[in-house]
Amino acid sequence: MILLDRQESEQHKILEALIRRLPSTHTEYMNYFEKLRRIHAGFAGEERVDAEWLEIILPQPHYFLHGLQIHNHFGTTHQIDTVLLCPQFILILEIKNVTGFLDFDESFNQFTRTTVEGDVEGMTNPFHQGSRHKEWVKGMLQQSQLEIPVYYTVVLATKNAILSKSLRGQPIFHVSGLRYHIRKLLQQHKERVVDEEELFRFSTKLLSMHKPIKKEIAVPIQDIVKGVLCESCLNGQSMNYRYPKWYCQRCGTVDQEAIFRTLEDFRLLVGETLTNKSFCEFFKIDSPNIAYKLLQKLPLTAKGTKRHRKYRIVN
Repeated sequence: MILLDRQESEQHKILEALIRRLPSTHTEYMNYFEKLRRIHAGFAGEERVDAEWLEIILPQPHYFLHGLQIHNHFGTTHQIDTVLLCPQFILILEIKNVTGFLDFDESFNQFTRTTVEGDVEGMTNPFHQGSRHKEWVKGMLQQSQLEIPVYYTVVLATKNAILSKSLRGQPIFHVSGLRYHIRKLLQQHKERVVDEEELFRFSTKLLSMHKPIKKEIAVPIQDIVKGVLCESCLNGQSMNYRYPKWYCQRCGTVDQEAIFRTLEDFRLLVGETLTNKSFCEFFKIDSPNIAYKLLQKLPLTAKGTKRHRKYRIVN
């Protein structure tokens, strides 16, 4: 059973909103574009691994937490790609969608990849990441007075990653090896060590701690394109409002959902609180009266009266 489905991260959404609204001539545009490309690739790799589970026979009950994000008591975070919990063991997956020749120097704790062009690049050590997540989960088990074997492994989502001999014996393999790894763990742990109720209670405890991590990206508000943008036009064409609809003067598209997408862009790029004035500026509404009527139709909670009135976006 999937308790936490995989979703786009807040940073993913913020970067998509930025690319929609930042002029391509902006000095930071290509930097953000490249960050978004890497996040898209990583998310696609995670979905590729998710699909592999459909053909793997797992013990019942079992629970999945995909994209678990935790703020621990040290003030740092854990972003875990996948946690599989079953009565015999817990498995943590660190998913990587990388290409090239991968090498590991254990004496220096150094993980590198060599690209097809021959460039050598240092990478964050995925074994360190997996081990850190494992120790945190073990700590949570101890708090719950449970003893379950905990493992982690690094799963490569693409066949275009070549493993060097230095990685032999390390917990890393291509996605095609996932089913064999699960089979090996089940052969190793044939006996259940927790009952169904305990497993569910611990799984939901982890789920209750999930809190999406928002990484702020500082872009001056004056640099981004304002307005309710037409999704059919590719260069940020603003739509016009004529009661009761939004339409694009360029292509003729009528889109009643465009205002809700714009509200989400505001939440991501500006914040969760707005006023009539900030609404007019971001949505390019000339009339405060029209703005007031539109605000009443949006998923907002209001506080205050008249010019002191503020609205908070309801997630």
